[in-house]
Amino acid sequence: MAMLELLDNNIRCIVAEGPIWNDKTKELLWLDILGECIYIMSYKERIINKINVGQQIGCMAICENGDLLLAMQDGIYRMDKDGNKVLAHQSIKIKGRRFNDGKVGPDGCFYVGTTDDNNEGAFYRLKDGVLSELFDGCGCSNGLDWTVDGTGMYYCDTVKQKIEVFDFDVASNHISNRRTFVDIPAEMGKPDGFCMDENNDIWLALWDGHSVLHIESTTGKVLSKLDVPAAKASCCCFAGEELSDLIITTASLRDEEQYPLSGYIFKTRVGVKGKKTYRYKY
Repeated sequence: MAMLELLDNNIRCIVAEGPIWNDKTKELLWLDILGECIYIMSYKERIINKINVGQQIGCMAICENGDLLLAMQDGIYRMDKDGNKVLAHQSIKIKGRRFNDGKVGPDGCFYVGTTDDNNEGAFYRLKDGVLSELFDGCGCSNGLDWTVDGTGMYYCDTVKQKIEVFDFDVASNHISNRRTFVDIPAEMGKPDGFCMDENNDIWLALWDGHSVLHIESTTGKVLSKLDVPAAKASCCCFAGEELSDLIITTASLRDEEQYPLSGYIFKTRVGVKGKKTYRYKY
């Protein structure tokens, strides 16, 4: 069984989310949604830089030139290395309460959804300064990733308790043929963020499920369950020089007394490697 270790015992988040590996700088990035900040860790030296962003932030992505895309409450911002932020698209009113999870796809576009208490959120694509709505009716747009060959996009809406899959066309940025991939029983927890490994299998964090599920992408079969010492596992990614470390973020949210390690970041080895992080190219 994989053993989890604390990545750092000094950083406890309210809602840690959205971990990303920067292969060029050898840094691990993650954010705290309610803490309104991002963290950038020099992975080898374990030196951490905290940057306050001034709004709740749902996810972020890395641009080809090293800038960051920050998906926040009122839009997606591009932040340079000096911390200067500019809106990355035309000013529009988004559907939903704020942006939640998202990633850059194999086409270099940024895909991100919103969360909304009345299932009135939406899922968007950012390209060339244009934010396009791809579908709506989202409750809590969450986990997202693509197959190694880029032809399949896996997606979950936490409220709907399932992972769905789309056909994906890299050349046209087009998604189609939406269908259910696997239903997650409510008693197991709420499907949150996830990542896919080199075998196209899914590593799904379960909010209120104390665990990460390893799911086979061809059958939807649960191959293994990784116990997490926090009730609210929120997301995961592969990191490290060989992409062999599985990083797991968690949330505290008043769970500290019952689960003292809630809100911390964990790492482990699970015997497989991850995929390279795509960068925003527009």
